[in-house]
Amino acid sequence: MKWQISQPARTNAELRLPREAEKYFAAGRRAIKKRASSKDLHRFRLATKRFRYTLEIFRPIYGRALERRLKTLRALQDALGKISDSQTLIDVLDGDPALRKELDQALKKNVKQFRKEWTAFDSAGRLEEWKAYLGGEPRPALAGPTLHHRAPRARLKQPARSAMLE
Repeated sequence: MKWQISQPARTNAELRLPREAEKYFAAGRRAIKKRASSKDLHRFRLATKRFRYTLEIFRPIYGRALERRLKTLRALQDALGKISDSQTLIDVLDGDPALRKELDQALKKNVKQFRKEWTAFDSAGRLEEWKAYLGGEPRPALAGPTLHHRAPRARLKQPARSAMLE
């Protein structure tokens, strides 16, 4: 679907971005497979970056609630960056068996951490929440272990003015 110049940005975003979310989640589900190579994960890191940057363009339309979603994407991007860094070190410092073993362990640890973060990100119903949010439906709160919600603050009762003067 192409951008409709005759339509406002909000309309275009609400029509286009839910499909982008579907593509992103599908790419993530492919990337989390056990056989995904470091190159596959690097490509997914780039997809994460593109998806995040695309959403950032629409901050004025979606408001502050978008920040929570961007924060989860940044966390995924960081986890994927650690995998990329580990793989780069393996490629550059290859030759020392003891160092290679240590770097392989770091890579496995980073891949495990990414899988854990992705599993939390892609828990039941999350894609539908993203699509509803980006599509302009009433915006449900994004639930899940990667976000922190504050409880509403209790209002303190002020004593009556006459009681304060006594």
